[in-house]
Formats: sequence, C-alpha cells, structure tokens
Amino acid sequence: MAFYFRSAFCNREVTNINDDLRIRTLFDRILQLLSSTQPPETASGATLVQCIAQINITNLPELINCDIKQEYDQIYLLINHITKRLDSEVQHAKINLLQAAKNGPMYGCLSGINALLTIIHHDKYNNQKQINEWRIVFDHLIKICLEIASITGPIVSSSSPEGMMPMELTDISGKDEDESSNGQITSQMLLVCCWRTIKEISLLFSRLGQIGIKYIQNENQYRFINLKQVHIICNYYMEQLLKSRHCGAYELAYTGFLIICEQLWSSNCDELCNLPIKWIENGIKMVQENNLDKNKLCLTRRSGGLPFYLQSILTDEPIKQRGQQRTYVAKLMETLLNIIQNDPDTIQIDGQVLENSRKIHAYNTVRSFYRNQRFANDVFPYIERGLHLSITGFTSSIWMIRNSATLLLSTIVQRIFGPSKTKDGEENLSKKNSMTSREFFNKYPSLFHLFYQQLQQTTSTRSSIESLSSSCLFAILLILRRLYPSPLDGIDCSLTLDKLLPFVIKCEESPLLRIREHSSKALLALIHHDQYSTIINQQISQLMKQPKDKIRQNSLHGRLLQINAIFESMKKNNLQFTFDSSFNLQDMLSSLEWCIYQNNCSLTQYCYLELLYNIHCQIASNDLTNSITHYMSNILKTADKVTIGSDDLTRILTRLIIRLENVQVQFKLFMFVEQTRTELSFVETLVLENHLSLFENNLRQWVTDLLLTMDLFNEQLYTKACELLLKINDKTHNYERLTRRIVELIEKLRRPMSLAASFNLISELLPLCSSSKNNDEDLIKLVYDRMNDFVNGESNDECACAILNLLSKARSCLYNSCNAERKCQYWGLILKLSSFPSDAVRETFIKVTPLIIDDQRLSGVFGANCYLTQNILFEYFTCDALLYSTSDLFVNLVLNLFIDLLREINSSDEDEEEISLDRRLWPSSEGYNNVFVTQNESCDHYCACYGKHLLSALKRILGKSSQVNIDKTIAMIRDQCNRLIDIQTEAYNRFLIRQRSTVRLNLMIEFLRIT
Repeated sequence: MAFYFRSAFCNREVTNINDDLRIRTLFDRILQLLSSTQPPETASGATLVQCIAQINITNLPELINCDIKQEYDQIYLLINHITKRLDSEVQHAKINLLQAAKNGPMYGCLSGINALLTIIHHDKYNNQKQINEWRIVFDHLIKICLEIASITGPIVSSSSPEGMMPMELTDISGKDEDESSNGQITSQMLLVCCWRTIKEISLLFSRLGQIGIKYIQNENQYRFINLKQVHIICNYYMEQLLKSRHCGAYELAYTGFLIICEQLWSSNCDELCNLPIKWIENGIKMVQENNLDKNKLCLTRRSGGLPFYLQSILTDEPIKQRGQQRTYVAKLMETLLNIIQNDPDTIQIDGQVLENSRKIHAYNTVRSFYRNQRFANDVFPYIERGLHLSITGFTSSIWMIRNSATLLLSTIVQRIFGPSKTKDGEENLSKKNSMTSREFFNKYPSLFHLFYQQLQQTTSTRSSIESLSSSCLFAILLILRRLYPSPLDGIDCSLTLDKLLPFVIKCEESPLLRIREHSSKALLALIHHDQYSTIINQQISQLMKQPKDKIRQNSLHGRLLQINAIFESMKKNNLQFTFDSSFNLQDMLSSLEWCIYQNNCSLTQYCYLELLYNIHCQIASNDLTNSITHYMSNILKTADKVTIGSDDLTRILTRLIIRLENVQVQFKLFMFVEQTRTELSFVETLVLENHLSLFENNLRQWVTDLLLTMDLFNEQLYTKACELLLKINDKTHNYERLTRRIVELIEKLRRPMSLAASFNLISELLPLCSSSKNNDEDLIKLVYDRMNDFVNGESNDECACAILNLLSKARSCLYNSCNAERKCQYWGLILKLSSFPSDAVRETFIKVTPLIIDDQRLSGVFGANCYLTQNILFEYFTCDALLYSTSDLFVNLVLNLFIDLLREINSSDEDEEEISLDRRLWPSSEGYNNVFVTQNESCDHYCACYGKHLLSALKRILGKSSQVNIDKTIAMIRDQCNRLIDIQTEAYNRFLIRQRSTVRLNLMIEFLRIT
C-alpha cells in the first residue's frame, strides 16, 4: 500500500477537495498506526508518514491544527506534530509503563520521526531562522529520548529481561479498573515495547549525528547540534552498550554508535576527532586495571555489549598506510591476549573463590574481533597466538572459560579454513575447507610444537588420556582433520608429521566418543596413500595380539574407527588394499570372533562388521563370507539386547546382506528392524544401494505395507519409503489402494521434500491403477485436487518439478480427449507451471514437454529453450481450446491464469529496482536469453512472453466464442486493470520505471485492447 501511495501521489500538489479529504483521512489513519502495539503496523505508519511529507499539501497547518502563518517546512511541521503526540505517550509511561505498552508504546512515534529525518535535505537550510527552529526541535528530541530511555532502561538492563515484570508496576496496574476489560499485559508485551523503543532511540540519535556532526567546527560554531549534545548522545550509547542485557537493544545501539563513530573519526572538530581515541584508551586501561563493572556486564550473554562497544569505536579507525594494521586495534588485541595468557582462571574476593570475569570478557571480546570481517587484516597476525590460547583454554577447570575457549576456537578455525561448503558440515569436509599440513604449519610454526607437546602429555598414560586435560585433544584433532598430506612433507625435518602419528593413534583409547571419531579423521592428514595398507596391517595385527579380557571397549572402538576411516579413504581414491605376506585371514577371523559372540556393545559390533565389509569389498573370500553370515545370524537373534548404536548396526547389516546376496536372512532383518525401531536407517540404506534385484519382491511388499499403515509422525521415514518404492515398484501390480492412501496423506504433509516424493511416486503408480470407470474418475479428481492445492498455494521448485513429471508420465490417465473439463484442468496445470521463473522448474519443463507434445521442433538443439517450448505449448493449447469455443471453460482458465500472473508480478515488485530510460527492457532476439541482460530482466521477459501468449490465446478463443455472459467476467478484471494503470501512469511521470511495473502495465494495456 505504501509503495502504491508513493508512486501515485509523491511530488503532487493536493488542491482539490477530494484529495484534501483523502489526505485528512489518511493522516488520521497514519497517527493510529504510529500508536499501534503491532510492530508491522507502526512500520507501515512510518513509511506512509514519509510519503505524505513529500506531497505538496497547501493546507497542512489546518490539517494538523497548527496556527503558523508564515512560510513553513512540511517535514518540520510533521515532526513537531508527532513529537507532541510522543510527549503525551511519555507522560502516560511515567505514570504506568504497563498501560503505556498497551495503549501508547512510544516506539511508533519515534519510528515515524526517524522516517522523516531520513528525507531531510539539511544542506538546503541556509536561513538562520530555519536553523534555529531545527535546533529547538533536535534539542527537545534529545531530551525526550533520554527521558524515555530512563523509563524503559531498567527493563532491558534486567538480568532476565524476557520475564521482567516490575512489582511496583504490577501493583499500579492491578488498581486499574479497566485492566480486565482491555486484556492482560504480559511481560513479553512490556519487553517488546521497551527494546523497540530503545532501538528507535538509537536509530534517531545516529540520524541526528549524521545530520549535525559534519557542521561542528568548535564549541561555538555549529549548525544543528552542538558539542554538548554530541557528548550526551555518545554517553547514551555507551550506557546502552555496557549496561543493556537484551541483545536486540545493544545490537541496535551498536549500529547507531558505529555511525556516530564514523562521523567522529572524520570530523573537522579536533575535540570530536579525538573522542574515539580517548574512549579506546580508557577502555584498554579499564580492562588492564580490571575496572569492569561486573554488575553491568553479563558473562552469560557473551559479555553483553562490551565487544560491540569496542568494535564500533575501532571499525572506522583511519589506516595510516595501506596494508598496515590500525594502531589501536593492534594495541587492544595485544592487551586482551595478554590477559588471556597471564590471568589466572579464578580469583579470591572476600575469601570466596570465583571465576575470573576479566579473563572471560577478554575471551569474548577478542573472539568478536576475529569474527568481524572488517578486522580481518588487523587480526591476521594474531591468529596463531589466538589459536594457541583457545586450545590451552580447553584444559581450564572453570566451565565458563572452557566454553569461551570453545567459541574462540570455532571462530578462528572458520577464519583460517573458511565457512563450511557442505551441508553435513563436519561429517564430510570440502577440499575448500582444508589445506595441506605443510602449508598450515609453515604459516603457524609454533602450533606444531604445541600439538606435539599436548598430544605427548595427554596420551602418555591411560590416566592422562582419561583426565580433564585430555579435552584439548578435541581442539587439536579438530584442526588436524582439516589438513591433508603434502607431497613435500618430510623435507623440513623440524616439521615432520610422523612425530604426531603415534600420539594421534593413541587417541583411540579416549573415553570421549568425539575424540575417538576425530582421531580417525585426523589420522588421514598424517599419512600418505602408500602408507594405508601398512597402517591397516599394523593395527589389525596389534588387535589380534591383545587378549580379549585386556582390551577395553573404548580402545577397540577407536582402533576399528581408525581402520575403517583408512578403508573409506582408499575407496574414495580407488586404491587397492593388500595384506602382508605373513597375514592369515582365517587367523584374524578366529582371533576376533569374540567381537560378535562375546560382546554386548552394539557400537563395536557395528565397527567390526564394517571392517569385514571393507575387507570383503577388497578381497572376496569364502571363509570371510561364511563368517559374516554366521555373525549376522547371531546378531539378528539378539535384537532385544541392542541399545545404543542400533541405527548403525541396521545400516551395516543391510549393506552386508546386499553385498553377500543373502536372501535367506532378509526376513530376519525385517523383524530386527521392527524390534529395534530402525526403519529409517534401513530405508535410507536401501535407497543408496543399487543391487536390489534379488530382494525386490519382499522389499516391495514390506515398503507397501509400511506406507499403508504408517502415520506421519516420522515424515522423513515416509519420504524415504516413497523414494524406495519409486525405485523398486512392480510394473505389473495394481497400486490403486496405495495411490489413494498417498493422495490422502498429501494433505497432511508439511515438508516440500515429502510432497515432491509423493507426487513422484504417484507419477509411477497412477498408470498402474486399474479399476472401474467411476473409481478411476474419483481417483483422478483427487489427484487433480492435490496438484491444484500446491500450484495455487505456496510454490516450491522441487514440488513443481515433481508435478511436471507426474503430468508427463501419467498423461494417459490425466488427459482425457473426450472430457473437456479434464483437458482444461490438465492444460491449466501445465501452463501455470510453465510460468514459474525458477531455472530448475524451467529445465524440467523443457525436458517433459516433448513427452507431452509430439512435435519435431522440440527435438535437437532448439528444443532446449524455454521460450520456443512455451510457444509450441500455447499453439497446442489454443487448438484444444478452440474445439470448445462454445463453452466458457477455457476462457475462464485463461482469465484466471492472467489474474494470477498480474498478482505474482505485483508481489515481486518489492525489489524497488530503479532503471533508467535508456536501459533495454527485453533481450535482443526473440526466444533466446541475452547474456548481457540481468537475471531479473530475463525473468521479467519470460513473464511478459507468458502473458502475451495468454492474451493471444484469449483473443483467438473470444473470436470464436458465442458466449455473452463472458462480458461480466471481463468487466471485473477491467476495473482492476484501470485502477492499477492510474498508479503506473504516475510512476511513468516520475521517470522511476521499474522492470516488473513495466511488464504489468504492458500486459494490462494489451488485455484491455483485446477485450
């Protein structure tokens, strides 16, 4: 609404009585919106008051009941008027803040004032009288904002602002007789009121700084605000940043203070220019002398606003020479890192041992500088030292310090290796998130010695590896697993990675699961491909030599993880494993069979079976096959004993049965899966496997029964089950009952992936359904209803592609040449989906159209073009529609599609992309994307072509139509088009034509011409 108002009325002169009445009504509504308790409504009010300020209203003083007779500034009058309303709300807040939060929350008026301040052209004010008027307004705004901050401050500064409800306010509110009738005020309402008010004050002060600081020369030479007022504003920001506990309050204060500091660093006034230097020196001194106010700064909220306070001051510190560090950033980093390195973890206060809050604040603050991209060059020299301190922080006995060290480590790791490039993050690291071990240790040489020292100390004895200090192993292994061997390793003898290898292997004994898992990944960073077979042989031989009563489960699990990790790497790199000449496979099987028969731990059973699976993939052996078969039979009998690790056990059992093609035990596996409730792991494994031909019949029946009987509590299992049945369905079976069940379940699904899997499965099952004609029509109707529900609702690319596949594969069922209504529904879906702007949907549309329409033009290189495909599609659609020109079915279809197109273009018009008049609106050649046209322009051109096709089809159908009552439908859309055209004409007059606006206007004019 705000955009259309601005497009139609901005820069117009309102003189006639009708406009006057509309403006008066609108202004009253704006004031109501600014006092609303709904944040979206206050945002709308702020946008509209900004729009109305740009209209040349001749009688504005009468509109706002102002008696000013001389020449006036509209923005000045509006700010004055809203400020008076704000004064009234502040007086109510002083009496009862709870009632003010419900009836006049203040942040709406502040938002309106902020919106007006953003459109002030302060350079045009040269008249001293006007400047004095603005000085008075700004001075009043500063005072009233400070007053509001004192009222709302105790809420956002509370130790638990989310549940803060002051008792004295509750008592006052309880005496209000109207409370029960107006509804109860909750602590959430109060908090929203307070933090949004603080947010608007912060934004308002930053705007005042942008307007006034540049004009300050000294104490006596200024234009809008003076030195004293700047100090007041800065003190407010410092109070909010160092005192507020609500993250929304101090994060917005950070944004405002950042703008103020930017102005101060570039100020022409020496006193203002030196303020940031004075603040940062005081801040460093305050940290060094431990003068941080513990009652103000919050440890549990990452030190609250302290990191934001220091960052906002230093972000715009001038760089003396390109490529050099900024002076005060370097000084602060040195101070903070020295505190972390030298301070003890605990201090004594009044005989009580407490955590060292200064050290925790130093951790949190230095982390924020490593994290901020704007300080990337400044913190680079401190990465090595920061990583060193974060690793040693893992051994602290104080939980808060360990937690802060963990956060610091993750930040620095991301700074070194970059953000994760894969969906599963830590499980499958991308090469882009790694570097060679040689490159890493050449960049940070001291870390090699740290890693060696820490690994040696923590793995020297069993007691040391099980102690608290061993937690630093997690940090070291987390980094090592991001490295990979370099061909030049070993050239520099001081950085030989072989020194770390025995200690990383020793990590297999750790009682912490994550350390054992990371050690198996880190091991790959230390060994070359030609060492894989040797390491595996050594590990297996050592495992065989250890008596079963002497080996611990942790050690067994860790060693098996390491061996399997090497096998997995060999598989990825297509490497062949070879046993030593002295190795005997039968000896290994007999020595380690206790891992299955005399072992109740599912995790180690799983790891041992995975080892056998990896060996079988490399070396096929009858003895190994027989042993695995016996092992599986034994485990499948004891499903009731399986606890932790049942999902992993199900995966490996499934893979082994398929690998060995053991059909006899598959029924036992079904029972095992049901008893252990691991259906999801079972189905996920089957979806990834390729050789299921021997098991398809039984699996098909099992999956069908699962889909018929399951509820949607586990939607992920439902999705995977659909994918599995799609893979193994029987082309000769009648799936009518299952198809109906899936169609019913679609209404209850919420995840796009589940919807897409359902439509994909229906595309295969629907042609296999054979029943009576009535039942068939009923099922087809249900399928159409479900597809229309999606296409007319929220769109998703994956689901749209699945429906296109359904329309092509089940065309024989969905498209009835003897049924006009079915034809119309089919064409409606195809045409609607052809208008989707997504590249993925377009590609699918191009692929499936030749399956729907047999036309030679769709073959070859010219078929792979969305414009040509759409042209041909509309040719065949128009031919079908002309067969039913006596009916209004296809006319209504085209009209509905056209209305939907206008609505979608309208909803996409929020980009506010302004274009110049000489910018090309269309690609250069019909039917092809121009490489010089932006993506948005390409989408707009595609929409325009689609709209023109609709109108061309409508014109041809109307030319043959004998229906008179169609005029009623056309009149309805004609009114809508005329209303929108008025708005677009104003946009043209302002020379601010946007791409989608142009597309919509051209289509509406063409529609009116045709109809």
